[in-house]
Amino acid sequence: MWAVVVACNRPAELERLLAAIAAQSVAVDRVLVIDNGTNPLVAQVAAARSAQYHRSLRNMGGAGGFALGMLLALAGGARTLWLWDDDGWPEGEDCLERLLGCMAATGGAIVAPLLISADAPGRAAFGYRLNGRTTFSRAALQQRPLLHGMAHLFNGTVVPATTADRFGIPDIRLFIRGDEVDFLYRVLAGGGIVATVTAAVARHPSAEAETHSLLGGRIFAVHPADPMRRAMLFRNRGYLFRRHRRWGFLALDHVRYTLFFIVRRRPDLAGFRAWLRQTWRGVGEKLGPPP
Repeated sequence: MWAVVVACNRPAELERLLAAIAAQSVAVDRVLVIDNGTNPLVAQVAAARSAQYHRSLRNMGGAGGFALGMLLALAGGARTLWLWDDDGWPEGEDCLERLLGCMAATGGAIVAPLLISADAPGRAAFGYRLNGRTTFSRAALQQRPLLHGMAHLFNGTVVPATTADRFGIPDIRLFIRGDEVDFLYRVLAGGGIVATVTAAVARHPSAEAETHSLLGGRIFAVHPADPMRRAMLFRNRGYLFRRHRRWGFLALDHVRYTLFFIVRRRPDLAGFRAWLRQTWRGVGEKLGPPP
């Protein structure tokens, strides 16, 4: 069992995560830190925790960081991987134990913890679909022991080595905000078992503020505040709809973001044009890191 952590200029958050990994009731054999950033304190934190450290001289985003980390871990003999962004951490000491128990019981190709807001313990960090609606309620989600076919990657995700053998690794062309969805879609399309274990909890900064309810909560529009992340999200959604032949979702996005930019923002024509341009860049497979 290897823990693979992708870090980028957040030494304090990395220290918090590495301490929480070390406190787990099931010990990992090795921790590998992939450093996508330029802060020298990240290397110091990794060394203090006896983690294997690899600095990438090129920021390849989360997609490239996890692809590199998975390959290095697999080449080093890892049979199971515990994948982490540096801004998350397991809430309790039994998080990994519960995830491994689910993987053993179900043969899961992806087993993920329930991601709860770093600042609001009663709210999920990301929306989950439940009974045809998107919810952020921890209480509602934990009424079910497993959320089948759902996972928010790669925040505490456990994958066996066979998942990479069958479905590959993250696509570095997507950089951020979409590589995890592409990986999830590939696993689901190939018949892999995916589950979120609601009793295994990880904390993560909330994305609820960038998730905007439309039509009384029947659909949502995600609109990151950061321009680069927003552009990557819109572009990668367009690519994913084409790559995985989800044409209905592409049509729905045209409804979703027309409502958001033209009606909700009354109207934001520049924002709408930027969304349209990036979405169709993705449909045209114009991928790669941001300029």
